Amino acid sequence: MPDASRRDDAHSITLADGTATRTQEAAPVDLVPVQELHRRCSLGSRALRYHAGRSGLSPAEWRQLSSPERGTTLVTAPAERREHIIAMTNVMRTDQQGVGELAILIEDAWQARGLGTALAEHAAAVARREGHHALAAAVEASNKPMLHVLEKLDARPVGASGSVLDLRILL
Repeated sequence: MPDASRRDDAHSITLADGTATRTQEAAPVDLVPVQELHRRCSLGSRALRYHAGRSGLSPAEWRQLSSPERGTTLVTAPAERREHIIAMTNVMRTDQQGVGELAILIEDAWQARGLGTALAEHAAAVARREGHHALAAAVEASNKPMLHVLEKLDARPVGASGSVLDLRILL
């Protein structure tokens, strides 16, 4: 069960249909609900996020993702069900000074509701606060929803590797 004491710093997002969500920094205790999120996501959604059909994260991978030294991972839940994580957003440090890496996984039932755009905008604010001047995203060319989200943030292509497009958002 997530630590309720850190929920006071949550970022609220209200979707177009009026549904309220809360996004806050992830903690090691969020591994179980994040694993449940992965199980609720289709193989296709997980493949688009990870460029492979992963079923979840190992405890070691989660420790890295939830470690402030590596970057910031955010978890999102409906406002009325704080323990039910519906999305995970990563703003991780890279080898390039001032460039963070953005990735988002949203439960299938919550996709196409404006949440991805709101999370990407919030991630950009988090990245600026952490001193990044750009966000990089590696996105499958077939991932039209994520490409649309990134287009709204004025992402520009900087390269490609096979079917994966490398995009940059200047902050």
